[in-house]
Amino acid sequence: MNFKPLILVAALTLAVGAHAAPKAKATKARANKTPVVSATTMPAVQGGVHLSDGIAAVVDNEVITHRQVAQAVAQARQTMPKGTQMDANELRQQVLAQMINQSLILQAGKRRNIQATDSEIEAVIAHNPNIKNPSAAVRQDIADSIIVEKVRQQAIMQNSRVSDSEVARYIEQAKQQGVTLPEADPVRQYHAQHILIKADNDNAAVGAESTIRKIYSQARSGADFGGLARQYSQDSSAGNGGDLGWFADGMMVAPFEEAVHKLKPGQISAPVRTQFGWHIIKLNDVREAGTPEERQQNAVRQYLSQQKAQQATTNLLRELDRKSTRLNSSHRL
Repeated sequence: MNFKPLILVAALTLAVGAHAAPKAKATKARANKTPVVSATTMPAVQGGVHLSDGIAAVVDNEVITHRQVAQAVAQARQTMPKGTQMDANELRQQVLAQMINQSLILQAGKRRNIQATDSEIEAVIAHNPNIKNPSAAVRQDIADSIIVEKVRQQAIMQNSRVSDSEVARYIEQAKQQGVTLPEADPVRQYHAQHILIKADNDNAAVGAESTIRKIYSQARSGADFGGLARQYSQDSSAGNGGDLGWFADGMMVAPFEEAVHKLKPGQISAPVRTQFGWHIIKLNDVREAGTPEERQQNAVRQYLSQQKAQQATTNLLRELDRKSTRLNSSHRL
């Protein structure tokens, strides 16, 4: 079983199911911009990949073969929603673009020394019944996919928060344009602050845990949480005293949400580890967004957050693509 194509297929299925035509147009442009090297310019063996496989693309130092693309395309066809129609060449372009994107993010993660722990790999295996007695190669594919998701989530977490003023401005613009906005179902929302000490790998996590526990001790002793966040937190929210604003379930990573659920307003969590590092969290308030106005605000907040998350991923890929192009150009000089 090849795990990595399954990750690509999942991303592709989401893209096709949401807006097939715009996505196809965007990914075609994206694939053409990415450095692609033909097989005739490569040595007979590159990183264990034989020329007989045929080289579809080279992204930094990683080779993507035609065989790998064909395998991913075949799995994409098997998992697409029934009735989905897509030209074979268009599908291949989208799959190749997804593979290029994953390679760019993966290599960036490795340069940042982001790692997948054994426990994270085992968690993926435990939640995927199709993976039985995984080989070393499959475990490596799982690890690579975890690293990719960590890099992507870092970009999203830093750039997808939505302020109350942004929600109010969006609603006001909709009213001026005569647009009727939908209402979300009543949902529990949380207002919290946090302090983050980053740790992208197990070695860094040891020092980060020691630091966060010292900060936790200060917070428990009555030190102002916002002041501690401004002084110590390595998250983009530090300047606001670690304030995350209002958020609902599904907007934060699972370990963070689970810690929030255990708190009562005014309480501070024990140190919590996520893929970003070590956190302590202070829950300030909880509310049910039950009125029509609150539900509308929540629907808009979720929409804007999703838009920002998509834009964060796009910006990440553009930046990595730009760095990759500069790197390849310098190698050719």
